[in-house]
Amino acid sequence: MRRLSCTLLAVGVLALVTPAAAARAGGPVARLSVTEASPGEKIRVTGEGWEPSRLLQFVTCGEGGVTGSAACDTRASMATPVRPDGTFIVDLLVGEPPRACPCVIHVAAVQGDADAGVNLPLTITGHAGGQIPRTADPVRDLVVQDARLTGGTAAAWFGAPDRLLLVYTIRNPGTSTLVDATAQVRLGGGGDDNVFHRAQITDLRPGQSRTLTVPVELPLAAFGRYVVTVDVSGLAQARLTHQAYPWGLFLINAAGLLLIAWGVLRRARRRGTELAWADPSQTMLPSVVRLGSLGAYLVFDDAPGARRLRRMAGAQLSLETLRAFVGSERPAGGDSVLDLDALDHVMARRYPRDLTLFEEDE
Repeated sequence: MRRLSCTLLAVGVLALVTPAAAARAGGPVARLSVTEASPGEKIRVTGEGWEPSRLLQFVTCGEGGVTGSAACDTRASMATPVRPDGTFIVDLLVGEPPRACPCVIHVAAVQGDADAGVNLPLTITGHAGGQIPRTADPVRDLVVQDARLTGGTAAAWFGAPDRLLLVYTIRNPGTSTLVDATAQVRLGGGGDDNVFHRAQITDLRPGQSRTLTVPVELPLAAFGRYVVTVDVSGLAQARLTHQAYPWGLFLINAAGLLLIAWGVLRRARRRGTELAWADPSQTMLPSVVRLGSLGAYLVFDDAPGARRLRRMAGAQLSLETLRAFVGSERPAGGDSVLDLDALDHVMARRYPRDLTLFEEDE
């Protein structure tokens, strides 16, 4: 019974020690579904206790994962966000690290503290083994300084793709040599957010600086605010913004609207002038004309509802009766409710017959 108790105690200690290798005390936890796999084989990584919605990176590393990204197979890395409850489940393809084992699956937050990651031991079948190299105290602080965006093309004012130049300097203010780090440049804006440039920073001694130049390309018809972020293995960050607006297109559109408005105004003025100089004899009367002096309406055959108006009319005037009303002589002057010249002209145009309101002088 005593031997059985010792065995159970040993199993309990092993169960407590194994998860501790994959997590910090009171910190996030990560586990592997297997302890041995071959390059290209898919394994499952699960975790809990992580910051919700935080973007995590998973990568296979050699040399115990303590010598930086130079010992990791970044081609087989992947990233995924943490679920709202602080957990994640990832199916990861095992990479082939460029350095010897012992190998690990390194889990860390993107643009986070380099020491906040978790290394999960994994035996990679067929991969060379070795010892973890001794290193000096790791560099815990870097400085990104003099970061700026320069350049740009005039064609971008009219919606063409723009080409900028990002210049920044990385300085090591500490007392240890930076063995290896990865500088990532991320472009965000316009509905996109991706890492488009990576550079390895190696052997950066205390007090030394290194300047990098990165081309930044903005897409066609770029509009709005674009953010360029520099991150050096979570040790230093820099953030720059660039406003991209096609002002040339705005000016062209504004000029086009002004030309359209000017054309409409000019046409309206010209039409008003034409109406002011119009010959009354050339003006068409409407289909229904009120004759105030006769207390009646003159309705032409093409008037809307002409048949119904005829049925409603108390009487109809013939051409002879109309002549008798207005007289056979042209009025010498004075006001007239009925413009006889215009009426005669309209009737002649509407009814192409030899009709006239006045008798021809012999």
